[in-house]
Amino acid sequence: MNHSDTLQRAAERGRSRLLMHGAIIAVIGLLSGFGLVFVILESVTVWPLTIPTDAPFPGSERGWRVAHVAGVMNGLMMMIIGFALVHVLPGLRAQAWIVWGMVYTGWGNTIFFHCANVSSNRGLSAGTTRFGEADLAGMVGYLVGGSTIPFTVIAVSLIGLSAHRMLRRA
Repeated sequence: MNHSDTLQRAAERGRSRLLMHGAIIAVIGLLSGFGLVFVILESVTVWPLTIPTDAPFPGSERGWRVAHVAGVMNGLMMMIIGFALVHVLPGLRAQAWIVWGMVYTGWGNTIFFHCANVSSNRGLSAGTTRFGEADLAGMVGYLVGGSTIPFTVIAVSLIGLSAHRMLRRA
């Protein structure tokens, strides 16, 4: 098998991995829409059933909206990068960075948005902020979510660089 075939096979595997993880994360985002509805209605309602609750549903309307939209967007971003991977064919090392960086980004952001939704400080710091006191959910959200940033930037940059290389060769 030559180098080109090896790159193509690795990219196809990477695409499948990103499509699988991206789809799961998008579904989690879609399901988070139920949390948004439950908070807005102040009850667990899926027609025709309504379960009134004495305690408020956890999280906020803003937090559930963000978890819903960001989950779908992160899943779609992963799938788009998976489709792009087989067309721009980065080297094997770059492919590993792209695929595993995006898998970490997708799951890390999913954890972040859900932890931020139930934390006192919106997961924007491991300490107290103007939004509230530090708590475990906020610390986990901040540390996991913040740690995804370099992986996301590197993965998307490597896709862009690979596309640039293809343009120069064309």
